[in-house]
Amino acid sequence: MNMNLPLAIKWIDDGIIDFSQLILQNYNNIGLNATDAFVIIELHKQFKSGITSLDPKKIVKKVSLSLEELSVILNRLMQNNYLSMEIVKTESGKEAEIFNLNNTVEKILKYNHQVIDDLVINKPKVYATSEEELVDLIENQFQKQLVPLEIEIIRKWIAEDRYPIIDIKQGLLDAAKANKTSLSHVDSILLKRHNATKKTKTEEKLVEEPEALKTFFESWPKK
Repeated sequence: MNMNLPLAIKWIDDGIIDFSQLILQNYNNIGLNATDAFVIIELHKQFKSGITSLDPKKIVKKVSLSLEELSVILNRLMQNNYLSMEIVKTESGKEAEIFNLNNTVEKILKYNHQVIDDLVINKPKVYATSEEELVDLIENQFQKQLVPLEIEIIRKWIAEDRYPIIDIKQGLLDAAKANKTSLSHVDSILLKRHNATKKTKTEEKLVEEPEALKTFFESWPKK
């Protein structure tokens, strides 16, 4: 199931997806060079810090480029639809022009949606326990604080059901893509996947056992 652009943008804004890592892993795949990637990463940093207007003089202080070189890159990024501008209304009611990099994210999604899934599933952060990691991921992903009953469900996944952490993360990802933010939905995904895997293994065993018996009997000495 492909991730949609609004969900990817939301996870970038929430810090679930590392934007810099996303760009560094994919700039070549979407037609950018290393300098373009560096400029895009700096633009995103400025946007996150509240600098939403495109001001080359502010950007040039952070990059090893002349103002002329930077202007050429910014123009190329806009012409090739990596960087776009839009008019928004401020709190005071005035109109302001701001930039966004959503088209760059969309190009990466079109190239390979799996890369974003991987960044979510393999989010690089150190946790004391698997439970702590999952609670943090779910609260960020579903934008809500978990109640004790929901934390018990997570503990059950780990301690009783013994679901692999990567399977739980994939289940959370699938639920988010389907816009289902309840742990009961995630639980049903995990149970269904577990039963399907168990059935497959049982079928494989049934196929293997007759073959093993056949080999055993064929090995008996003939009278």
